[in-house]
Amino acid sequence: MSVMTADDIAERKSRDNARLKRVATRHGAAFLAAITLWGAADAWAISSGWALANLVAVLNAIFAGVAMSYLAHEWGHFTGARISGGVSPVLKEPQSFFMFSFKQDQSTRGQFLSMSAGGPVANWSLAFLVLILVPMETASQAMLLAATTAIAVSVSVFEIPVMNRVMYGDDPEETIQSRLKEVGDTPRLSGIVVGAIVFLIAL
Repeated sequence: MSVMTADDIAERKSRDNARLKRVATRHGAAFLAAITLWGAADAWAISSGWALANLVAVLNAIFAGVAMSYLAHEWGHFTGARISGGVSPVLKEPQSFFMFSFKQDQSTRGQFLSMSAGGPVANWSLAFLVLILVPMETASQAMLLAATTAIAVSVSVFEIPVMNRVMYGDDPEETIQSRLKEVGDTPRLSGIVVGAIVFLIAL
């Protein structure tokens, strides 16, 4: 087994930081693009009063809400992993929203739980920010809240039971795989139902 020198560690850290900056720039641009496109569509709907404009704005709200939620979720997991000191290198080639690899075999159970909790916390924080910052005066504004809430519910339905089982001693990887097999479409459907209710209430 080779022993890493101080230079090796510094080089690996520098490489990881460079990858993180690239991903942050890319994800930040995607987040801004999503909310800007939605904002423009919402403004068009308000100023024109057209049914078509309102439909486009609502569709943009769904897209923006989902995109921002997935970005928030991934960064929540990453932040939870890094805060706890879990081994979580940024991927050389990020795939879609996935930007890092959590090394379970090199991390503790507590670090896994911190990483896991970060995702739902980020999603609920995003939904809360939408609730307090968006006035809820149009259908697309209500849909933005509904979409972010739906994703928050969906990830919570899947991940909270995983965290609970791991907290009481189950193996993290085995628990995730078992959860994937047992839940089916339940998390997604739960999110859709709650999102629909939120939309009707906020509308």
